[in-house]
Amino acid sequence: MAAADEDDIHDLSSEDEDYSYEDDVSDNDTTLPGSISGRRGQYSKRKSRNVDLIPLMEGEGRSLRVLGFNQAQRAVFLQTLNRYGFQNYDWKEYLPRLKVKSVEEIQRYAQLVMAHLVDETDDAEHFSDGVPREGLRTDETLLRIANITLIEEKLAAMEQGIITKLFPNYLLQEFQSLSSGKIWKAEHDLLLLKGITKHGYARWQYISDDRENGLFEAARLEQNLPSVNELIGSQANNVANGNLEGTQEGQVNATSLAQYKDIQKKIVEFIRKRFHLLERCLNLEYAVIKTNTPVPDDLADPSVPARPVPQFSDVSELSRELPNLEPICK
Repeated sequence: MAAADEDDIHDLSSEDEDYSYEDDVSDNDTTLPGSISGRRGQYSKRKSRNVDLIPLMEGEGRSLRVLGFNQAQRAVFLQTLNRYGFQNYDWKEYLPRLKVKSVEEIQRYAQLVMAHLVDETDDAEHFSDGVPREGLRTDETLLRIANITLIEEKLAAMEQGIITKLFPNYLLQEFQSLSSGKIWKAEHDLLLLKGITKHGYARWQYISDDRENGLFEAARLEQNLPSVNELIGSQANNVANGNLEGTQEGQVNATSLAQYKDIQKKIVEFIRKRFHLLERCLNLEYAVIKTNTPVPDDLADPSVPARPVPQFSDVSELSRELPNLEPICK
């Protein structure tokens, strides 16, 4: 089985083509106008309301409310949806970001969003119920939710002992760089997937900064990048040896800081690219199962003929093979 070309891993990703390290560093859940802080806190302002009495729409223009959600709250909901999916409908990432909304209000609005995502009306401006589309890109959002679901299902299978390896042998053969790392191993891939569910999709800087998962150090060592202590020590030695004649201490510190930021960017980029490789593996594994494509269970057995895994030409074709949304149960 020929190894896949990993230079095109972005072709099947559900977003992230416009990823910016600088945007990631500054991303704190307040990038949207009027958005609500993502910090967790007490929900003292949250009141129980009869959701059945909330109209579908009230107001107009910037004052429009949809099931009681104003423009900023709708934007925060969609942002959270694209980062965490529906999360088995427990809304643990939604409640801190929508502090004035109850679980019932969030769930009812989520049901409406789900209906909009599968709405087949031809109206470019409104859904079939009259609610404005507000630029919602349904295909991309559906693909994102499906990919998050694949991550959650993979982690659940590992935690429950249903599987003992992150990926089967045929995928390890198809994507040989999965197991070619000197430092970065399968356990780091598992931690990376867990980081997605913890910090949100495409929040690479947050995942990198989480020192509990050890991914920063593993990615640094995998790329043979110097540590902070090595950077500081190198600068100090240069000064002591007279290699930086006339250099002030502040300039040395600034140089070290600039070098460290460059290392940070390389580590974040490594984590981002590594995830997109994992994402492609998850997509192909699901496609194999969905299409019931025969693959060798053990590539070490010469009596089992190797068969190619399905190839998908674009995201739209792949999205048709990803999991369908399940209705939210009240």
